This record gives sequence, C-alpha cells and structure tokens, in this order.
Amino acid sequence: MFKNLIIAIFLLATAGAFAQGKFISKNAYISFFSSTPMEDILGESNEAVTILNGETGEIAFQAIMTTFHFKRALMEEHFNENYMESTKFPKAKFNGKIVGFNKEMLKAPVANIQITGQLTVHGVEKTITVPATLGLENGKLTGNSKFKVVPEDYGIGIPALVRDKIGKEMEVTVKASYQPFGQ
Repeated sequence: MFKNLIIAIFLLATAGAFAQGKFISKNAYISFFSSTPMEDILGESNEAVTILNGETGEIAFQAIMTTFHFKRALMEEHFNENYMESTKFPKAKFNGKIVGFNKEMLKAPVANIQITGQLTVHGVEKTITVPATLGLENGKLTGNSKFKVVPEDYGIGIPALVRDKIGKEMEVTVKASYQPFGQ
C-alpha cells in the first residue's frame, strides 16, 4: 500500500514536471483558400491540435483531413477522395521551431516571428519557413500564421478538367489560442 502511494506521488510529480512549460490548443483553426476568376475555394477546420513547448520554442500541429469543411458537399467529397486521398493520408502535420525563440515571447504582446520546420501533407514532407505572430492577446497566448503552399509540391495532382477552378497556390491560415498543458 505504502509502495503504491510512493509510486503514485512519483508519477504525479513526473507528469507535472513534464507538462510544465507546455501549451496546447485542441481546437485550433486551419483553413486553405484558393481564388480564381471561376471560383473561390475555402476549406476550414476548427479541430486541429497544436502543442507549443514554452521551454524550447518547438511547435507541432496536426489536422485530420476529414475535419475540413466546405460550402458545398461536393467540394468536400472531391477534396477527401480525389485530391487529398484522406483514407491513405489522413493527417497533415507540422513540426518546427520558432526562430530566435526566448521564453519572454510567451509573456509579451503579440509580435511578428518566424517558424521553420517540416510540413507533411499528402505523405510528402517539405521544410518551410513561415511568418507568424505569437504573444499575449486579451490575456491569452495566441499564435497565428498565414502562408502559401503549392499543392503540386506535395504530390497533389489537379486534373486538367478543374485546373482553371483551383489556384496554383493555396493560402493557409492558422489561428491558435493556447492554454497551459493539462488545463
């Protein structure tokens, strides 16, 4: 009995030490937008998960492809079945680090930063550097980014039949409001 109590205290202390300095957002927003004279395409998800390590500046995002929604059901179906092949490649991921990170960034007002890391989409991993903002906004730690990706760079083929309806680049927007890990 006493041994189990000691083990339980040790596990709680270890979990607390591990979580210290980490922040999470379980409902981060990610969208991608493409505009052409023929049609605008907007896919949005409020179900991405991101973790920010407040000790090292490492950041990770993950989005399940089937959580992206469109204004038309047919767009969503084509996105998942024809372009993203969501059953074969169910997740998009980003693992990176804030350039020039220091812990004071987490307590300061929102400021411009850069993040470098590996973006994995459709099974293809590419190193990217993106502009972002990070800091306190209305008392909450927030992070935002807006950058462009080229679907073909990630092995996403656009059929000739619809090529004029989809822009060559997609503008990706990311918005996260973080809470301390474990809360």
